[in-house]
Amino acid sequence: MNLLDRFNKQILGSKSKLFDFTAKISPSGDFAKIKDIEVILASWNNILISPEGTGSFDKNYGSKLLNFIFEPADDITSQNIQNEIRTKLAQYDDRAKVTNITINFLSNKKGFNVVVDVEYKGLKGNLSALIDESVYFNFLRQS
Repeated sequence: MNLLDRFNKQILGSKSKLFDFTAKISPSGDFAKIKDIEVILASWNNILISPEGTGSFDKNYGSKLLNFIFEPADDITSQNIQNEIRTKLAQYDDRAKVTNITINFLSNKKGFNVVVDVEYKGLKGNLSALIDESVYFNFLRQS
């Protein structure tokens, strides 16, 4: 096996196994390696928390979740948030199945918490993302 094949097998995974690295540091001092459903959850988190239009190579990459922060905390907004999540995940990373989306509006400030339940090859997991006014204003300051 040549060096490139060994790299692809150990680092990139294969058709049956997913591997990636996160910005967290492992106990060995390297970037933490994640696998299987954690790879998908990390990808989905990036898609959902990235504001649409901020991608360098794809201006549609990301989501419009920030647009819903100041909307009424009602069923219509909840349905619109769910539609946005399903649309963007289907467009950019459809490796896993969304089994449920729960939206909890915050009572003490503007925003909401999103919990996306996921299933991938018999594995189950969930992604939780807090989208609130502080995220919105931090984004504005960086723009």
